[in-house]
Amino acid sequence: MQVDFKFLGSSSKGNCGVLRSKFSTILIDAGLSGKKIIEYLTKYGIAIDEIDAIFITHEHADHCQGLRGLAKNDLKIYTTRGTALGIEEKYNIQLNWQLFSAGDKIYFRDMEIGTFSIPHDANEPVGYVFRFHANKKSLAWVTDLGYVPDKIAEIIKKVNLLVLEANYDPYLLHNDNTRPIYIKKRIMGRNGHLSNNSAIQLIAETLNPAWEKVFLAHLSRDCNHPSAIKKIINESISGRVNFDIEIVEPDCALGLGYSM
Repeated sequence: MQVDFKFLGSSSKGNCGVLRSKFSTILIDAGLSGKKIIEYLTKYGIAIDEIDAIFITHEHADHCQGLRGLAKNDLKIYTTRGTALGIEEKYNIQLNWQLFSAGDKIYFRDMEIGTFSIPHDANEPVGYVFRFHANKKSLAWVTDLGYVPDKIAEIIKKVNLLVLEANYDPYLLHNDNTRPIYIKKRIMGRNGHLSNNSAIQLIAETLNPAWEKVFLAHLSRDCNHPSAIKKIINESISGRVNFDIEIVEPDCALGLGYSM
């Protein structure tokens, strides 16, 4: 059986993906409402009771708010202790936590999941690499990071499918009238978010021959636009890639995915 990945949502308002292999079906983040997650899973022909676990990156609402609505399902929630404490404090809920430390490997059914720290302003945020025993394929989920440490750059060289943040365009962010200066500085800081320029630079410096597809995700609705990303791609890596790069537009994520 192929491994199938689908987005349920991807933007600064909510992030969630579903990953299916022969013996497991999991969610990566739960940043939409529980109701929306169940509705969107149904569109993919997946019932909520088919979900075996949820892997959460950090406690910010756009990555975990759906846990409130899904709490009654008693799903296994994999995350770090710091993230779990942040979610409990924010939402006043107790969940079926499966705690680990960044850097741990998790063996879950037919998957091996690598975990790694990401530079973001949260308690103990992590990224994930999901590896599948049956076909030896792998997916990396790398969002919500202010910059790319060398360790993360090395990790993504070894995967087949990459979900990478391209959160903002510096010009659009600078000229945005809805965000105060301190928020802009937070977004652009080393514990903030990845700009289009940084995301494309990482791709250009890596050009991993194992990549089958790269999704540029977690775009800001107000401070980014696909045309801004396409401009950088055309200027820096056009003609140099042998894989598909897909830009995941806010509110257009549902239906996007890849099988490998």
